[in-house]
Amino acid sequence: MDYVKVFAPASVGNIGPGFDVLGMAIERLGDVVEARRIPRRTVRISEVTGDDGRLPRRAAFNTAGIAALAVLRLLKPSGGVELKIHKGIPGSGLGSSAASAVAGGFAVNQLYGAKLSRTDLVLPCAIAESKVSGGVFLDNIGASLMGGVVITHPSAKTVLPLGYIPNVMIVVATPDYRLLTKKARKILPKKIGLEQAVSNMSYACTLVAAISRRDAKMFGCAIQDGMIEPVRAGLIPGFGEVKKAALRRGALGCSISGAGASVFAVTDSPELAPGIGEAMRKAFGRHGLDSIITITRMDRQGARVMHDAL
Repeated sequence: MDYVKVFAPASVGNIGPGFDVLGMAIERLGDVVEARRIPRRTVRISEVTGDDGRLPRRAAFNTAGIAALAVLRLLKPSGGVELKIHKGIPGSGLGSSAASAVAGGFAVNQLYGAKLSRTDLVLPCAIAESKVSGGVFLDNIGASLMGGVVITHPSAKTVLPLGYIPNVMIVVATPDYRLLTKKARKILPKKIGLEQAVSNMSYACTLVAAISRRDAKMFGCAIQDGMIEPVRAGLIPGFGEVKKAALRRGALGCSISGAGASVFAVTDSPELAPGIGEAMRKAFGRHGLDSIITITRMDRQGARVMHDAL
């Protein structure tokens, strides 16, 4: 194989109560990487689109390039790779840097015989993404690689795929307001009260049970975060009003996607989803922010080779 085109989906980190542990891949949004063999064992980025010129073109400073380099070191092939990166994830909070890392690492693996498993790819992709996020976090990486909802183990650096719920509708509001993960982590408390910790643990366990039962209502109602969301809410203009608007229009649950600024809501009703999205858009608008509304579902496949249109 001399050429491959790979898609890696966007993702929602934390899913409310599962801070740094739970991640969820979502359909429609994601990054595409085209990879072509070159004779020299190196990584060259020839094109980046969809980023408004913000991302580095040097492989050593781009998450897709860093992951590609790491996978080349593991595979030790005779050649290298040229990458074209097409960004398809708006704003912040939807695992954009993770999707690029996953697409880059996955593409190189496919190009050179697919000798590594998805599990093998977790760590090189996570290390690449850490160059942007400031730490090795697996919730976005794991979801984008594996698809569906995943449980990650931060200290063991492992990912456990859980599955997905087919009838969950996910409504994402992405405001025109960039919030860096590093900034969102700096304000986190050093200590958490016992009551808060127990509450979040209970809701996170309920999310896992909901996946195993494919219970959309249970899943949505378990999106309750009394530990991290209250601390980060002030970083996103209008977040409280956006959440209230979503719940008033029938959302089962609503929270910050990853570190923000994207906000996601969940419903089991395709009929309610557009109204929820419009309510969230208007709420951001009252705080002077335009926003992009995406109505989607869980992505069940994770990273994959593109043979046809998505």
